[in-house]
Amino acid sequence: MATEDIEYLYSLGKFGIKLGLDNTKKLMDIAGNPHEGMKGVHIAGTNGKGSVAAMLTSIMEKAGYRPATYTSPHLVNFEERMMISGKPIEREELVALIERYRKAVDELNRAGVYPTFFEVTTSIAFDYFRRRDAFPWIIEVGMGGRLDSTNIVGFGTGVITSIGMDHMKYLGNTAEKIAEEKAGIIKPGMNIVTAASGAVLNVIEKRAEKEGADVFALSRDFDAETISVSLEGTETLIHGIYGDYRLRIPLIGRHQSVNAALAVVSAELMRNDGIYADRNAIISGISTAVWKGRFDVVSRDPLVIMDAAHNPHGALALSRTIKDVGLEGKYTLVLGMLKDKDIRSTSEILMRGAKRTIITQPEYTERAMDSGEFLKITESGGLKAEAEPSPRKAVRKAVEYGDPVLITGSIYLLGDILSSVNFNELK
Repeated sequence: MATEDIEYLYSLGKFGIKLGLDNTKKLMDIAGNPHEGMKGVHIAGTNGKGSVAAMLTSIMEKAGYRPATYTSPHLVNFEERMMISGKPIEREELVALIERYRKAVDELNRAGVYPTFFEVTTSIAFDYFRRRDAFPWIIEVGMGGRLDSTNIVGFGTGVITSIGMDHMKYLGNTAEKIAEEKAGIIKPGMNIVTAASGAVLNVIEKRAEKEGADVFALSRDFDAETISVSLEGTETLIHGIYGDYRLRIPLIGRHQSVNAALAVVSAELMRNDGIYADRNAIISGISTAVWKGRFDVVSRDPLVIMDAAHNPHGALALSRTIKDVGLEGKYTLVLGMLKDKDIRSTSEILMRGAKRTIITQPEYTERAMDSGEFLKITESGGLKAEAEPSPRKAVRKAVEYGDPVLITGSIYLLGDILSSVNFNELK
């Protein structure tokens, strides 16, 4: 992609994060409201959104559809954010759409309206999906739900994955307050599939009752039993709404059994909107789903694993998976995070299971936590580590120790490393 085009989009970050739909509605009007009349599934939650989206995309492909998938952030290339049938938008088409919206944004700026990076990106994605007649739409919330740009859609099926503490500055400082924001995707007559429980589930059900929506909750209306977890994948038994499914999931971890259950039940309920995936499509779709950067074995020799755990909830899931595959206490941790995350709690969870830790930092974002400052935080908590600002050098140093390597903390860090390190050269 032409550098100036992507830089233009990122420059809109100067307008910060604006929760609300006013700007998005203005942009959608310019685009001819491409979202109107579309059907699909809207996915909110703290962790697991991307995995559920990837599984649903795969299911819908196996069912013969050309699904549109919108996720964020990207791992390596910006184009990954908007895909049709699992394939990212072509660079030329993206550049053309950026140029079109650049003119629209300039007009809005002159009228005193300043759309943000995510608002414009969402509009470009929806415009692209409609132009290409992609169907159904699988849309991941950017942050929260109620005031997120994606909440302009009005689908019949929604997913609220697990709820944890993240983005507290914008969403609230309790799980219940965060759940209220995520439950904002619920609309009249909707079917909501959720992994939430306890007080968080109560918040979701209260909103659903107000909107006349139905809630299908894990462990009550459907369930997932993990049979085994290994570096080859996850075997699980899912008790859906309309049947049971014994599945082999390429994605690794007990939490992926839950994500698979959310995807299966969502696919079952999408039939109410005339979107039909039969049993074979569901089984085949789940068993071939791909979602990079989630306990992703990027190298076998040396053994290098990447995971995008960036908050305490994700760190706990990663720690459980490490135990399940027999690596606890045996790996070198390469850790880099963003400064607006819960660094202390997340790093403590991740570092407890490591043999040693190398602190580094994502290179291409101003939100990166400086590795030296990060090291001070870990040391103040009584945890030992070493710092290496360069992700490439940190990975090389980790491999030289001769133990398995786990790289985690931020998806931005993973993207930096995937685009700059050849693991075959590290043997």
